[in-house]
Amino acid sequence: MLSPTQRPAPPTTRRATAFAALNAAFALLAATLLFAATALTAAQTSAQQPPVTISGRILNATAAASPVPGLPVTLHMQTAETQDSISALADAQGRFQFADIIPDPAITYAVSVRYQDALYGAQINLRQGSPPPLTINVYEAAYDLDVIRVDSSSLLFADADSATQTIAALEIVKVVNDSDRTFVPGSQGPMSLLRFGLPPGSEALQVDTRLLGADIVQVDRGFAVLGSVPPGAHDIMFTYTFPYRGAETTIAKSFPFGANSLRVLSPQETLDIHSADIGAAQPVSIGERPYRLIEASDIERGRRISVRLSDLPRATLTDRATATLAALPYQYAPAAALSLFLAALIIFALTRRRPSPPTPDAPTGQDSAPSA
Repeated sequence: MLSPTQRPAPPTTRRATAFAALNAAFALLAATLLFAATALTAAQTSAQQPPVTISGRILNATAAASPVPGLPVTLHMQTAETQDSISALADAQGRFQFADIIPDPAITYAVSVRYQDALYGAQINLRQGSPPPLTINVYEAAYDLDVIRVDSSSLLFADADSATQTIAALEIVKVVNDSDRTFVPGSQGPMSLLRFGLPPGSEALQVDTRLLGADIVQVDRGFAVLGSVPPGAHDIMFTYTFPYRGAETTIAKSFPFGANSLRVLSPQETLDIHSADIGAAQPVSIGERPYRLIEASDIERGRRISVRLSDLPRATLTDRATATLAALPYQYAPAAALSLFLAALIIFALTRRRPSPPTPDAPTGQDSAPSA
């Protein structure tokens, strides 16, 4: 952080000097009282929270695998603003210990260990004193995507914005590793990553997963999760928006890991959905709100499925003008607004009904001259 620039103090009068001294005295008194209160609170907290010991053991849970002695173990201590860590080595039996830890309610504690490029760990609760000994299972690494499958895949088209001509989507994918080894991605290039496809032009991607140490990277036609997948089931949830044109559009979804079950949903009042590959939508109610639902099962690995979205809201003239102004640089917005106003004024003038021309009768108030 940059320090503020120091400037010479201006000349002061005696009264100003006296007030400054008085303010300094009050500031010193307040600081002293605050320090005393903080020290008292810390002392009370220390008295209420005696030191604790965090211990545990690392076990290799892969069948017929060798023990894993001497692995580095890390104790993580994190607050909203800071993070710290302590390291220790496990012994020949995989046991580890962190002694004399002073619990702090503002700190979140966790233990982690890395084995064969995969990260394992557990969160710790110190509110009740020393926790029971932990057991951290590690596994031998697997680098083949064949150990990964998808149990369920759900796709919700949550909203369609007529002004921006975009659709907001939510997907929840339950990834399962049925083996007794941890899948470690990336050993054979990009095609060995845990990949998920997105519609063309997708933006505002947000991904949530509980896989430890996972990072998200953009790949061709979607994104990939750079994180190891230990045995068990793991949910990966992601949201995004994608553009559409007109009242209808079609997207294609790839299923490189297959899916035991597939659900495609949309609010009935927002848009309609149909897939020639897996069938038509059926009406359902979720929380008293009507939806359209397409269900399918036993989606084989590598299959590609198209879904047609129809009854999409069309952008009005006002929506298009608003979108145009939003896309312009700020300095051009007033000129564009004036141009739109003038164009609307011209259209109004041209389409306005004009008065009918007078009929060719004799001028009013004059008598016709008699014929000769």
